[in-house]
Amino acid sequence: MQLNSLLPDHTKNTSSNRNQCRLLIVDDEKDLLFVYQKALKLAGMEISTFDNPDMAYKEFKENPEMYSLLLTDMRMPNMNGYELINKVKAIRPEIKTILISAYDITQDEITRNLNPNIKLDGLICKPIALERLREIIIDVLK
Repeated sequence: MQLNSLLPDHTKNTSSNRNQCRLLIVDDEKDLLFVYQKALKLAGMEISTFDNPDMAYKEFKENPEMYSLLLTDMRMPNMNGYELINKVKAIRPEIKTILISAYDITQDEITRNLNPNIKLDGLICKPIALERLREIIIDVLK
């Protein structure tokens, strides 16, 4: 099923707003990025992937309106997922954010690590079935 068929008209990927539905995916595990990218592209999503959170942040800072959703791993070298979300939301507070992790995350941990007034739109535990990942992303973007 194509992502665009499930989204409201104002978020559909058309020539006039072609980047409205682009995902920024950040994970230091290159193999996972490859799998995510392949699976989500098959669902009709436009994806930019980064295995380096600093490079992802640089890209976002240069093109903040290009992305509608940030999916980031929690534990990465140099910058963790919380730090990346805080930085991205400081530029564009309305961007949707999903944190993905192989570790248990508590609400208290989220509250301690995210800036006040920032909330996650989704929290995913690894491993996750690719179909379920697509469903969560589509649901968050609706």
